Amino acid sequence: MPYRRYLNNSDLNRLIRRFNDDEHKHCCEETSNYLQSVDEAHRETLKKIGCSVQCGYSYLTSLPYKKLTDLCKYLNLWLDVQKSKYVNDNSGIPERQWEHIENLWNKIYAQDSISKCARKHDVYDISHMQERMELMTYCINRDYIMHLCEPSIRLNTNVSRRCSDLSDFTDEYYKIFHDKNQCFDAALGSKDYRYYISEDCDLNNMAKTFPKFDSESKKIINNDKTREPIKKCESTAGVEARHVGLDSSVVVLARVPAASTDDQAASVVDETGFQDSLSGPIQLGSLLQTELTSPENRPSKPIYYAGLSASGVFFTSMVLYKV
Repeated sequence: MPYRRYLNNSDLNRLIRRFNDDEHKHCCEETSNYLQSVDEAHRETLKKIGCSVQCGYSYLTSLPYKKLTDLCKYLNLWLDVQKSKYVNDNSGIPERQWEHIENLWNKIYAQDSISKCARKHDVYDISHMQERMELMTYCINRDYIMHLCEPSIRLNTNVSRRCSDLSDFTDEYYKIFHDKNQCFDAALGSKDYRYYISEDCDLNNMAKTFPKFDSESKKIINNDKTREPIKKCESTAGVEARHVGLDSSVVVLARVPAASTDDQAASVVDETGFQDSLSGPIQLGSLLQTELTSPENRPSKPIYYAGLSASGVFFTSMVLYKV
């Protein structure tokens, strides 16, 4: 696809190259000094992670606000994925050693007097983090192509080739995401952590998340009917229907409020063995080959019962009636 040539220069991929490019080793000076007290067994791994944070932070804080915000979420989520791999998965780095990385970010943040990228933590399962990263990566790159298209639309000049590229890009990834997510195991319309980044980056709204360029009207449209929505998984829908049918006058289950989406990486292993989602241009097609999480395997969520005593009486009376 033609867009692949210039997408390599997107802000996201510029950030990605900052992480492992030897040209940017000067970013690591403060990291190297700060991590001198870390156990030697873990120092090299933590140094690579710390350098990625320092170089990435330095780059993204030079960007305009909107780009800074998006890439700040990306960097935060990337670091959460690294922690999940190296600390939570019993890879050998203790929590007390990882705290050096968190403290490094806070130190860089404190020294940043203008553009700020605060550290915000996610505590979700790593597979869910990676699903979120895939969607976030797509949306950031989509916005980059859209930004290249929009000037010619506003000026009413010959429409840029970038506009047709936008449709090619969204067509390709609409199919990838739709094929991967045959159905949702979360409530339709909910701001589920895996499926929702923002109002225009939401798998509950496929038409808006995967817009198309209409060459006749010379507009970007986000209500295209060819974008078939993802349906709710039948097994989950059936369970909810049975609960609701028990007694319409009693609230049996109350949904938990949607997870916050203020915070925001599939990994590539480089020659040193360091797993880094930001080690090269993002290839979403390969990232999205992960197995769809089934309702049976997803982490359990708190369920709050209302009218429990009334439900108990209802069930008891039904049993006694049948006897």
